[in-house]
Amino acid sequence: MVRRWALVGVVAFGGCESLKTAPAPPPSPPPPATTASATVAPAPAVVQAAATLPRVAPPPPEQEPEPPHDALALAADCLSRGDHASAAPHLEAHVRGHPEQVLFRVQLAELYLRLGRDDAAKVHFERFTAEARRTTGPAKKLVVDSHTRLMEIAQRDGDRFGEVFHRGVGLLLLTAEQDALPERDAGFCEEMACKALHALREARELAPDDPEVRHWLAAAYDRTGNRRAAEAERTVAGASVTPTGLGPELKR
Repeated sequence: MVRRWALVGVVAFGGCESLKTAPAPPPSPPPPATTASATVAPAPAVVQAAATLPRVAPPPPEQEPEPPHDALALAADCLSRGDHASAAPHLEAHVRGHPEQVLFRVQLAELYLRLGRDDAAKVHFERFTAEARRTTGPAKKLVVDSHTRLMEIAQRDGDRFGEVFHRGVGLLLLTAEQDALPERDAGFCEEMACKALHALREARELAPDDPEVRHWLAAAYDRTGNRRAAEAERTVAGASVTPTGLGPELKR
């Protein structure tokens, strides 16, 4: 009996070997660390090649073409601001594109005159007088004034021929204008015709080979009643119309 309690005591105090916790096994070594490159699959060759291509900028949005500039409107805008120098090239462009609009040509000539550009003004006044004489509109009324401008330009340039030629032509045209007036002054017309004849005679002496001068002189002789002298001048000129088509178109 005592031995049983002793056995129980051994069991109670010594413990059961089978019930004791077995020592933990030594920890297993950790798996080798893996890097990101080892775990990420390599990119396909096509993707890698695309990554190296330069970026192409998107095409710019289409822009509407600018409307063409209106040279006449630009000239008018410059003139409204008093900028005559800037208006001249715009008006020149309009006249060049519309040569049949002779009134704009004489306005351009006046503009150049205001700017002190006599050479440019002279070119357009001469062109205007040649074209306006063949019209029947308001431009024809400005022909005498244009010859006066040309006479003044010649005076400033010391051009005696240009001065007397344009004086004679202007006076002759002024006389013809008086013929259409109901209150025509015969004495005034005769005086103007004589002055025109005198000026054109001097122009002929300065330029005897100029057929245009001789045709205008013939017209002056017609105005003064000297038909024989008129025919002589036309004979020397060699034709009833000058080669440039600028001969006088006057009727008594």
